[in-house]
Amino acid sequence: MIVYAADDEELALALLEEAIIEAIPGSVPVCFRDPDELIRAAEEKVPDIVFLDINMEGTDGIEAAKKLNKISCTVKIIFVTGYSDYMAEAFDVYAAGYVMKPCRAKNIKPIIDRIRVPLSKPKDIMIKAFGNFEIYYKNQPIAFRSKAGKELLAYLVDREGARISRQEIAGILYEDDFSHSVQSSLSKIVKSISEDLERIGIGDFFVSDGGYYVNLSMADCDFIEYLKGNPNYRFTGEYMEQYSFGEYRKASFLDN
Repeated sequence: MIVYAADDEELALALLEEAIIEAIPGSVPVCFRDPDELIRAAEEKVPDIVFLDINMEGTDGIEAAKKLNKISCTVKIIFVTGYSDYMAEAFDVYAAGYVMKPCRAKNIKPIIDRIRVPLSKPKDIMIKAFGNFEIYYKNQPIAFRSKAGKELLAYLVDREGARISRQEIAGILYEDDFSHSVQSSLSKIVKSISEDLERIGIGDFFVSDGGYYVNLSMADCDFIEYLKGNPNYRFTGEYMEQYSFGEYRKASFLDN
């Protein structure tokens, strides 16, 4: 379990660290005095749980939580503060819990026990659709050589793993009537995707059999879990922001 904690007061952070270690046996919390450093660390390695002091200079805990929600919708955020006045605002950003200072393990442990079940071992492939689209393998973003190839995979995820024809993909990527040149380009893109995935040992995630689909049973995906009604996944207001086709799905979420 990866645990981060942030408080700009040195003594308060030390007490928080001690309480976390006692409440979560075996944990080694990574502590930050600067919440912006925590955000940068989360962009590199997404934590399971983050403890955030609400009152911090610069980026406060509420703003830090909003940034974390954009990085990953699975992060469990626990606010730490000496002021109960912030409770309503804290839960507006989907806090998993709220701990009053001075922090004690006995106050943290019930929150951890409540959220521990969703923290089961994740799958090796994680797909992030809320915000910008990204596919991770063992917590590292997959570097696709073809931008169009990554867009193709994003569209297949958006279609919830359904088999999509080559003609429909050509229309999405090229807005073309499936000319010979487009077919040739599409074949090169598919070859590039397959090679990129096979190189890291997950070639069977993407299937090309005259049409295309992705094997979503191999992955954890925020968008798919949200559709299933999983309360641990939430729509952040952004969906596959780099792709125009994402606007249709985003509009449907906003209408609900």
